[in-house]
Formats: sequence, C-alpha cells, structure tokens
Amino acid sequence: MSMKGPWGPSCLALLGVALVVVVVVPAFPGAAAHSRTQTYYRNFTMPGITPKEDEAYLCTAMRLNDSVEEWVVRFDPLASANRAHHMLLFGCSDVLQQNLEGGFWDCGHHGVCQNSRIMYAWAKNAPTTSLPEGVGFRIGGQTGIRFLTLQIHYAKALPEGVKDHSGLQMELTTQKQKYKAGIYLLVAGNTVIPPNTPKTHADMNCLLADSGIPTDINLFAYRVHAHVLGTVITGYLFDTTKNEYIEIAKGNPHWPQAFYPMNKTHFAKTSDILHARCTWNSTGRSRHTMIGSTAADEMCNLYLMYYTDPSLGSEFSSCGWETYPIITHNLPPDNDVPLPPNPLLEEHAKGQNLHKEHPFEYSISKDEPIKVEKKGHTHQYLQDNRYPAKPGGYEYEDATNYPQPQQVLQRWKAPADTPRPALMEASRKAKQLKILAFNTASDWGQEEVPYGQVVAVALDSAGDVVVFHRGEKSWDGATFRSNTLRDTTDPIKSPTLLHLRKDTGHIINKWGEKFFFVPHGLTLDKNDNIWVTDVGMHQVFKFPAGYGNGQPLLTLGTRFEPGNDDTHFCKPTGVAVMTSGEFFVSDGYCNARIIKYSADGKILYQFGKQSKYNYFDLSSLPAPGTFSIPHALTLADNEGEVCVADRENGRVQCFTTTLGKFARQFKFDAWGKRLFSVSYSPANGGKIFAVNGPSLLGTQKLKVYEVDYTSGELLGAFSPKNEGLSNPHDVVVSADGREVYVAEIGPNNVWKFVNNSGIKMQVKPTNVTKLSPVLVKAEERIDTSIEAERTSLLYIANWSSAGVSTVVLGLLTIPVIVLTALTLIIRARRTGRLKKRNQTNGSLGSLLRHSGKHDNGLNIGSLINKHHGFEKVATEDLDAPDSGDSDVEEFSQVASRA
Repeated sequence: MSMKGPWGPSCLALLGVALVVVVVVPAFPGAAAHSRTQTYYRNFTMPGITPKEDEAYLCTAMRLNDSVEEWVVRFDPLASANRAHHMLLFGCSDVLQQNLEGGFWDCGHHGVCQNSRIMYAWAKNAPTTSLPEGVGFRIGGQTGIRFLTLQIHYAKALPEGVKDHSGLQMELTTQKQKYKAGIYLLVAGNTVIPPNTPKTHADMNCLLADSGIPTDINLFAYRVHAHVLGTVITGYLFDTTKNEYIEIAKGNPHWPQAFYPMNKTHFAKTSDILHARCTWNSTGRSRHTMIGSTAADEMCNLYLMYYTDPSLGSEFSSCGWETYPIITHNLPPDNDVPLPPNPLLEEHAKGQNLHKEHPFEYSISKDEPIKVEKKGHTHQYLQDNRYPAKPGGYEYEDATNYPQPQQVLQRWKAPADTPRPALMEASRKAKQLKILAFNTASDWGQEEVPYGQVVAVALDSAGDVVVFHRGEKSWDGATFRSNTLRDTTDPIKSPTLLHLRKDTGHIINKWGEKFFFVPHGLTLDKNDNIWVTDVGMHQVFKFPAGYGNGQPLLTLGTRFEPGNDDTHFCKPTGVAVMTSGEFFVSDGYCNARIIKYSADGKILYQFGKQSKYNYFDLSSLPAPGTFSIPHALTLADNEGEVCVADRENGRVQCFTTTLGKFARQFKFDAWGKRLFSVSYSPANGGKIFAVNGPSLLGTQKLKVYEVDYTSGELLGAFSPKNEGLSNPHDVVVSADGREVYVAEIGPNNVWKFVNNSGIKMQVKPTNVTKLSPVLVKAEERIDTSIEAERTSLLYIANWSSAGVSTVVLGLLTIPVIVLTALTLIIRARRTGRLKKRNQTNGSLGSLLRHSGKHDNGLNIGSLINKHHGFEKVATEDLDAPDSGDSDVEEFSQVASRA
C-alpha cells in the first residue's frame, strides 16, 4: 500500500492552506451507527510557556472527572511545525502532585506520568484525526485514565517573552461507543546508522499475542515518524495461517505526520505478526547516527491505530524487537522503495500551520473511493472545562469531495520453501503469568503515618519493618545542580526512618531527623545495624541497631562532594551486607560501579562500568558487567552471589561475592524496560522477587515478580487486587519467603503481601561443592584463605549481548581451540593422564562443551537470539563487548531521578 499523490490545479491553488484528514473506514460488520450530535469540544494547550533550551520536552496535565466516562472521537491540532517539533497525548493513571502544582514540567528528564498510554501523536503540520463512527478513546470515570498529559518537543528555545500555547482540541461524547480505540507502536531502539550508506534498515516484528494484545484488533490508520535521514517506513501484517504478507502502511516521514487512513479495515488475529521496516539514507553524512531524542539523532516509529472489543481489548501495546528474522528475510521486494516525490506535501510539513480551519485537498484514485464522514456537527456545550469550538467554528461542506491519500492493498506470498515461524516454540512466546498466592495485608499499617517519598524498605532479625523516606522533601529537577546538591544547609527535619511492627504496621520507633538530605538505599545486617545511602550527601552510613545516639559507626564518601575514587561516591544507591560483615555498595546514578568493602570499610575491589553503544554489536542488551543505574542490591549468601537491579537496562545481574565475576542474569519481557529493585530469599530452593518501573513504551503492569533462582523460570506476579502498582521503588522478602514488602514512591505507600499457601519453607543450603570442571584462576585481590570458588556460569533469560562481534571472534578462535585440544590429548596420552581423567568421570570434551544449553558445542543461534529461561554458557574471563543501552523513542523519557 502506498500514498498516491496526483495533484490537480485546484489542489495547487490551495498551497499553504492547512490540511484536514478524516480517518474513516468502511462500515464494519454489525456496527451500529452512533450519532455524534451529543458531542462537545475541550481545548488542551500549554499554559503559556517559554522553552529556554533547545530540544526541550515539556508536559502539562489535565485532571479528568472520576465519575464521568468520556469518549474522545476527534483530535484537532493547535500547533505549527515551526515551533513544535512533535506533540503526544497520553492517558495516565496518575501524575505527581508537584508536576500538577507547577502547571508544567520537564518531562524529558522527570518522566511523563504513571501507567501511561499513547492516544494521539502529531508532527509536521499534520491534519485533524477523526475516528470512525462508533469508535472512541475511553477516558475518565472508572477507566483508570484519571489524567491526560500533553507532551510537546520543542526543537528550539523560544525568545524571552514569547509564550507558547500549542496543543490540541478534542471532540468528546459521554455516549458509550461500540468499540474502543487503541494504538500499536512498532519502534526501533538500538540501530546504528553508518555514515554514507544509501540504505540502512531497522526491522521490528512481533506476534500480537506476545506483545500484550489479548484479543483480535481491526487496524484502520497509521502514522510514521523518523528524522532527516528517514526515506520510507513500511508496515506489514503477516497472516500466519496463509503464510502471506499484506502491506498495511507505507509513508514518507517528511510529509505531514498524520494518521493516514488505510484503504480498508485490516482484521488482525492474535496469531498474526505485525512487522515494520524503517529505511534511512545517510549519504553525505560522515558520522554514525544513533536512535535518540534530538534532531541530530534518528527515530523509527510506526503507529497503528485500531479498534477492538471495549471490554476485552487492550488500548495500547508496542513492539521493539525483531522476533522472527525469517519474516524480515522474506519481505516483499519493494519494502524499501520510497514513495514518489510530492513537493506540495513536503512544503506543507514545514513552517507555520496557517488557516487550520480550512481543508487541504488530497487527490484520490477514482476506482476505489474512500468513504468519509460529513463534518458538520451540532454541539452541546457543557460545563466543567468543556469549551466551545475554535473561534470561527468548523463549518465543513460535504467531505466526500475531499480526496484522501489512496493506498493500494498489496499481498505478497512468501517463497514456497519459506519455513513458517515456529510460533508455538518462539523464543518470545507469551506465557500467561500465574497470579501467585500472595495476598495484600489490607489491615496492615497506620493511615496517620506521615510518609514522604518512600524510597526503601528492609526487615530486621525479628521480621519487623524499617522504612526509609524523604519526609517533607522530594527529589525533583531543582534538587541538584549537575550532581551537586543545591541546598546543603537544611536537612530533613522529620524522622526519615520508621520502625514498624510486622503484624500491624504500627510504629515502634522513629529515627533519623535533622540528618539526611536525599535518602535512597536501606538494609539491615544480621546484627540489625542500619545501613543507608544518601544521594544528596554522596555518602553511605552504618548506624547501630536501634539507631543508637544518631551517630554513625561508619561513614564512607565525602560529604556533599560527588566523585569517582576511593573516597568519593556519586549518588550511591544501595548496600548489601554479607554474614561475614563484608559489604557491597552500588554507586550509583553517576558511576555505574559496585564496590566491595571489608567489614571495617576498606576497599577490596570494584567492578562494573557504564553501558554504552557499540557500533559493531547489534544486540539489544548491553554486555554483562555494565550498568545503566545500578539501583539496588541483594545478597544470595548461600549461593555466594550478589545481585544488582540494573534499572535502565531492565535486568538483574548477579556476580560472585569473592571474585566479582559475572554469574547469571535475569531479563524478561514482562518486566519491560526498567527494573527498580530486587530481593532474595533462600526458601524453597532460592527465589528472587523484583519490582519493575514505569516506562513510556511499556504496556506491562507494574507488579512484584517471583523468579526461581536456579532454573530462571518466571514463576508469576502479584500486586494489590492484581491491578498493578503505581511507582514501586524497593522490595524486600522475608527469609522464609512468606512476606513481601514494597515501597512506592508515588503515591507514597508501603504494601505488605503474605503468602498463605501453606507451602513449607525449605531453605536452600550453601553449596560449596558445586564446582565447574574449570577452576577459576586466583586473583591477587582475593584472600588466600578462600579454599574454593564456584566457577561463574552464565545463566541468562533473554540474553543476546554477546552480539555479532562475539560470534565472529568465537569463530576465529575455533582453530586455536582445536589445536590446543589436540595438543593436550597427545600430551595426556603420552603421560597417561588421559586414562586417569576418564576414570574420574571427566573428559577433556566436557571442558570444551560449555557453549550451549544442550551441550552441543558452539551454537551461534544461542549467541544472537533472545531466550526465555536460562542458558548456561562458559563465561570465565568473559569480555563481551559493550552494547547500547539507549532506547529513546519519539516521546523520549530520560531516567527519572528516583
């Protein structure tokens, strides 16, 4: 399908007049036509702001009526491309109070809102979007969408005194629609575009059922988005029952970025695959180009608008990876052929959006006209922030004379010998998560507890709870100047540490007043000593049990001075203390390192570095041992491992406690892009509990996830009433695995969950005899009193960070390995050691076969494909290349500072 553009004299006469595209599809079967006579308009614009910096992402919010359910049926942009680079409208469950109070906020650095979903997108003077009859976006009432948030990307700062009121106007109705609308977003996050290359592709494809779509959908419109290098973005629906490609979208990202109507409604089953391909041309550019949020970067977004069942359907989902390379390999041959030039559209996409009330005519093929609604409405003007139409009103004539971009339905049969994707065995096959037997302790806690931002929760030896919070202060955009705290004279006045009874949640004691500035991490050791971090002070403190006289027993870091050496931290995030008294510190927001200390605070060693792009590693996960905000720590003491919540990489990495060697990794699609905290329990063979965090692309609910530590199986998830959490920041589980506590940073809350399943606790014993055939070489930093160290094995869920370069390197080393093996065998035969080796149930072959899950030698597919579950790979002295951690989309959300 493609956008056709023959332009007649009447069209050329209208050059410079804004266009109006009305998205309407042929009537769907059984749809009852709903009159829109009972509709009203509401304006939603920026409150007269002046962006002071280039590439600013600013947001404003609108609170909805919790008692009235509304349906948005039309979006009219009130913006121009010479001021607003693009505009996005989100539906949200909540917005932070400080953002509401300020009227607008920097949402490029501090997030948009909680549990967000995209409802509308605009760029390049795109026209109006009017939904088909009987279809609407559902908001307000009991929908869970309590706020609308408008985000505008300003490519350039505005002059002092110039105030911007860009935004949109919505047409709404309280009349229930037959179908609810939704957005499916295909987006690339890790592509690197080489210089001077005519064609570079990014491909994304997902099975609908795997990407959070619970029931069939009906696709009816699309929108493309890329930056200056983008030439064409094409979308396909792959029918898995017919082995057939159907082109559903093809757009030029330099034309007005509207939601263009498809030639027909495309019915997509949950067993079908959606595919998007972006094509860039970097000819004339001498540098590499990344995916990113600025004009110097690139993007690859294909938005698909659909309608679905109002009760069972999902309203937003996304796909950001290439699940089935075979689908990409057999794309139709014209997949990257650009559309014919259309200077009129390209000119219209620039400059000021003049005469918005006037239609802009498109030409259309006369053999297959598109039915378009008549746009004359009688409106009922209501109160409570419901506004009349724009000044001058909309007085449209019969719109059937307005041509629309015509798209030709195209079907492409895959070659006869093309194997179908193994959908039932796909590496990303969705699995229905079990709702675990953890129930919310609804009667636990005190309503009068004056929580500030709740950042951490821990348990003492009796099982009672300690909570760390920020009292009357909060961390926002004004807290730091670069990494240095602005206010170093006014500590939090109220007690920041609350000691609560495990059975009732009532307060036992309060500590920590007039000491801390920006609390963050908390843990208690076996003697109930209290360990905390303060990211504003850049320090780590150890206090005696019960807080003593308020004077720390140990202080690490230099007060208010960020740094990266033996005496400085930069916003340290967490502490984990071993039974031996040795401890680890995660450092943190700036330094991306883990430091191990002796019990008296002497540095033993450190490991980790910042995740970053690697031009030659096209995998989606950064290399093991690299971090993008190591946000929390937990100890699996009986396993001899310390685990790190690698927040912005959305994973948990575990390392040996003696060597600091990478041991295993957990990463699941259900977690989404961000993973905030993790806690380990040795009960029932060893389990970890993790909480994920909000992400703009994520459709995942925020929950507590339980994972089997040994097998790597994602066992299930739970949350209050199974409705999800709002903004979890920390989690802790009791040693017997029966009680789990979660700290939420907005709304500020502490949840207690109890497992009443009756399963007996079985604590996994420490296993020091479980040795790999390959011994780890001793390192100078390791105490010689250590008798044995378990060799690090790589346990990975969804890991592909070895990347292409590692595969090539592995292939090049095969001859060396073979020659070495032959030499050893010959030498062993001569010395008689081979016979002795065989008698001890070992073999040289066993040393060479730690390369795959099935012990089959080198398995290239295991290195470059993503997998659920665990896969054991030899990782001694693993030096996988760094890989990019950025996944910045059009609505770029830089890590919120929590």
